[in-house]
Amino acid sequence: MTTVERYGPGEEAHDFVPGDFILAHRNHFLARLIGQAQKRRFKGADSVFAHWTHTAVVVETDGALVEAEITGVRQNPISRYRAAEYHLVRLGSEFSSDGRARAVGYAKAQVGQGFGFLDMFGASLYLLFGWPVRLIRRGHEICSGLVVRALQAGGLVPQLDALLTLPADLAKLYDVRP
Repeated sequence: MTTVERYGPGEEAHDFVPGDFILAHRNHFLARLIGQAQKRRFKGADSVFAHWTHTAVVVETDGALVEAEITGVRQNPISRYRAAEYHLVRLGSEFSSDGRARAVGYAKAQVGQGFGFLDMFGASLYLLFGWPVRLIRRGHEICSGLVVRALQAGGLVPQLDALLTLPADLAKLYDVRP
C-alpha cells in the first residue's frame, strides 16, 4: 500500500527504498513558473496539487536521488532538501522488487542527460492552452517525465503520458497534499 510522509524544514526522511519518489515545493524562478502554470489546470479541490513543483526518484538506500534540473539529470543526496518541504511517496508492496530495480536502472541510466527545455515548452503549451503538444529531444528530461518513465519501466502508471505529466499530476494520482 502506498503511503506519503511529509518532511518540513530541518527534517529528513530515513529508511529509503529505491524506486520510491519525492515531491518537493521549490521557490526559484522556474519552479514559480511551473506552479503558476499548474494552477491554470488544477482548480477547485485539485488546486492543492499545484503546490508541487519538482519530483525525483530515490535510487539508493541512503536517499540518493536522480533528478532532472535545469543543469541536467544528476544524482544528488536527499539532504539538499533539508531546508525545504518535501513529501516521500513510499510505494510499498505495490511496487515489486523487480519493478523497483528496473525503475532505478532507468533513472540511473539518465544521469548526465540534458534538461528537457523542449519537453517543458510542450508541457507548458498543454497547461496554458490545453494543446497536447509532445515535443521531445532525445537525451533530455524534465523532472516529472523522468519519474514517470522510471515508474513505467517498473510497470507502474501506464496511463500517464511522460511528456505531458507534471509534478501536480503525480501529486493528484498519489493524493499528495501540502
